[in-house]
Amino acid sequence: MVAVEDAPPIRVTSPAPARRVRATVGEALPIIALVGAFFVVNDIRSWLTAQYWGDEAWVALSVRFPLADLPVTTSSSPIGWSFLLRLVPDIDHLRVVPLGFQLLTVVAAYLLGRSLASERARGILIGVVTGLAVLLLPVQQTRHDLKQYTADAAVAVCLLALATSTERSWSRRRLAVVVAAVGLGMLLSHTTAIVAVCVLGGLLLSVAVRREWARTAEATVAGLVAGALVAAVYFGVSARGNNDAMRDYWDAFLPSVSELPAHLVRQAKALSPMLGAPVPILAVLLVLGVLTLFRRGHAAPAIAVLLLPVAAIGLGVAGIYPLLDPRTSHFLIVVAGLVAGIGIIGLADLTVAVVRRGLPRLAPGVVAAVTCAVLLASFAAVNHRWYRTDGDEPGVWRAHQAITDIGSSTRYVAAHKGPHDLVVVSGPAWFGFTLYSDQDPLKLVAPVTGTVGWTLTMPTRADVILPKPAAADEQSIKDALDEILAQAAKRTPGTRVWLVRAYTHPSEPVWQAALADYHVQRVTSGPEPVVVISKR
Repeated sequence: MVAVEDAPPIRVTSPAPARRVRATVGEALPIIALVGAFFVVNDIRSWLTAQYWGDEAWVALSVRFPLADLPVTTSSSPIGWSFLLRLVPDIDHLRVVPLGFQLLTVVAAYLLGRSLASERARGILIGVVTGLAVLLLPVQQTRHDLKQYTADAAVAVCLLALATSTERSWSRRRLAVVVAAVGLGMLLSHTTAIVAVCVLGGLLLSVAVRREWARTAEATVAGLVAGALVAAVYFGVSARGNNDAMRDYWDAFLPSVSELPAHLVRQAKALSPMLGAPVPILAVLLVLGVLTLFRRGHAAPAIAVLLLPVAAIGLGVAGIYPLLDPRTSHFLIVVAGLVAGIGIIGLADLTVAVVRRGLPRLAPGVVAAVTCAVLLASFAAVNHRWYRTDGDEPGVWRAHQAITDIGSSTRYVAAHKGPHDLVVVSGPAWFGFTLYSDQDPLKLVAPVTGTVGWTLTMPTRADVILPKPAAADEQSIKDALDEILAQAAKRTPGTRVWLVRAYTHPSEPVWQAALADYHVQRVTSGPEPVVVISKR
């Protein structure tokens, strides 16, 4: 009898790994596409190479001092933000930090939108729409400066995304992540304190209304812990940046109750170009966005979004936080863009319902995608002049950093001044001048009166003169210049007096009026030329 060997078992490869790979790629591709779109919409090179203007210069200067001075030099900036800037190797490329947070905002907006639908294709469509709505907002092109406002927006959108995820799949671990994000956010963004109250309030109210008492207790505990973290960071670090000069600076954006209606109307009109759409259209989309969140069962982010303007108005009227300034309210504007993006989805849902009555065989996903594409393409077309701008787009937007020349001016003077010449630097140009005098040692002086709370001196540069702070009106500027010119006359014959000033500062008209009585010789070109002054 012939022995027959058993045939080897046939191995059947499970298609599950291949499906998982395809699913992972499918989830990653929209994010990759949005990241690519970010680099298309933004002129990254221009923003990374532009010189720092006055209100950026002191932030950049803070990285030149020892880490032990960080609690002082961070001033009104969140301490975590100032620390992140220190991690950038090249001081000329510090704007990579605000740009990074702007990109994070777009990705977080996608993730929030993606979580609004369990069905994959539908979720990706919502995510892409919310991500593009945030990316294409014209106001995003105004916030490439070296301040924490893009972090404000990123933290706000991230917290809303975490709240959406937590409500959908409730767990103590997810609540703990929200609380941890609040603690981290406070180090990067002062407005985390505002957003955290609204987000945790939304989570609390959403479960309390449904009488889910165990979750209500957990949300309450999470809120208390988050509140403790907010208080610890604020009173331990952030409150040091508050001062009378800062409060006076923001006074126009702290309306009283009687001033509130006029303030809201005025600022809505002023912000309209940065929103990219007329306020009435935006209002409709905002209402649709909130209703869409409620209709899809996401009450927590919907409630948080409704609480945000209430909190912002309350803090503005109370004189605590500026209301509807383009910078300090950047996070509110971006959240409005996010909710408007969700409103586009709501409008697409309505379009699908109408179209299917006449064309029932038409795929609803196609109708929704086409509706969203048409609306977003129209928005981008209307606002095309805002994209890839270098910040100097007449009739659209002129950013300070795009029209400043303080770095070139400072370096020109250093290369061409004589050994006995004097260099006068106006107060608004002081931080920029010292920043770009990168070969000279600096000495920190604090505390001082002013919004920043500190200044610095150049101990090895006796030739550099900063007029007294009192030199703010025409006559005081003339008195200071007369004294400096008299000092120069006593020096070696041929001694020149150079003047470096910030032309973008509101005090520039006063300087121009004061200089009318002197002989002024322009020695450089550019938006902020250096001049040599002498008696007529």
